[in-house]
Amino acid sequence: MCHSHRIKLLCALGKQSMGEHRDASNRLTYDFDAIEADSYREVTEAVVKKFGLTVASGKIAEYDVAFQDFKQGNLVVGLEWDNWSGYIVVAKRTIAEPLVKEIASYISAEFST
Repeated sequence: MCHSHRIKLLCALGKQSMGEHRDASNRLTYDFDAIEADSYREVTEAVVKKFGLTVASGKIAEYDVAFQDFKQGNLVVGLEWDNWSGYIVVAKRTIAEPLVKEIASYISAEFST
């Protein structure tokens, strides 16, 4: 289900895609290229609430990037946005990969068509 007006518009246009990748550090990442910067907070708050995450690092927000690490027990994930990839979920360590997959599935289900 699509939430915000902007995300609903992108969903209606069929531009909400999820990509699974390994970054240069071989960390599992999922990106959602159609989620715009102004939706970072909305999506992040929904994910934090749904998965009971707590803050693990300070938030960095600039013109073309936003990121913050969160944890669930000893599992640390990055919830990020940049102007190349859109919204990104990153497993900071291998043991967090199952959680990252769950979060990506949730974002896909809740913020996609």
